[in-house]
Amino acid sequence: MNKRLLLTILIVVVVLVGIVVWKSTASSAAIQHTKSTSASQDSSPQMSNASMPNKSKDELLQDSLLQQLKTLQQQPGNITEFLNNFKANCPVSDCHVALAKALANYPDQQFAHLVENLLKRMPQYEKQMQSTVLSTALSPKQRFDTLWKLREQTLGQAEAMLGFGQERNYADYRFAYNDLVLNQKLSAEQRLTAFEELQRQYPDASQQQNKMGLYQQAVDLISQGQHSPAETERLKQKLQQQYLTEQERQQVQQREHRETQQQQQVDQYQQAVQQLQQDMEPLKTQLPNEEWQKQYQSRLENLRLKMFP
Repeated sequence: MNKRLLLTILIVVVVLVGIVVWKSTASSAAIQHTKSTSASQDSSPQMSNASMPNKSKDELLQDSLLQQLKTLQQQPGNITEFLNNFKANCPVSDCHVALAKALANYPDQQFAHLVENLLKRMPQYEKQMQSTVLSTALSPKQRFDTLWKLREQTLGQAEAMLGFGQERNYADYRFAYNDLVLNQKLSAEQRLTAFEELQRQYPDASQQQNKMGLYQQAVDLISQGQHSPAETERLKQKLQQQYLTEQERQQVQQREHRETQQQQQVDQYQQAVQQLQQDMEPLKTQLPNEEWQKQYQSRLENLRLKMFP
């Protein structure tokens, strides 16, 4: 019995040791496989990055110039802004060569040639501008039209619009607005309707101004006609609802209230000065001039301190 028991125990021990050894071997193999897989995965991006060489400074500059040209094509009319950005972000010694290369590689060659023509003719235009004197007898519109004619003659019509079209657009908007201000045949409502149409006609120019600026322009329009105070106030309330936020409306109302109070003070002061002059007039024959001036200045100073403490 003892021998059988010992034999059984020995067999059990051998089996247990075998199981432990098997599990240990399997675990080590799994860990090694995981490490190998992880190392392989980690090395993949490095191999990928190594296979992609970094772009040179010239290539990066060309990418930037192509993007700037694309922006100019999408938003034409401000060659000064384009040139300023180009010069500020050009890291090479010969920027003109870099720009010429970008123009040669630009997908839309018709546009590229237009830019080339504009840049080539700019020095001659600037030279003529320096020698051009516009008469002060001309109206602002006449002076601008003369300037624009010079641009078209020197640069070309399409080139002038590419280089200065935004300025042309805004000038046309302002001149049309001034004509609207001076048009005395329109009622207040007609002026405001025409002003809304003007904004639709020149969206880019009108968007250069914030809502407060547009509100003020509309208020200036209704201030030109002959309206009752009640009608003017009604239209101003309508414009505030149309253009301003609640906070802006409160700010405008507070400002207008202060301005009204200040104007009332000025009117009262002017009336008081006139009354003082009337009161002092009889004393001119009773007092020496020096004494009269002294009393007048003293009373005037007291009046100022009283009205504007």
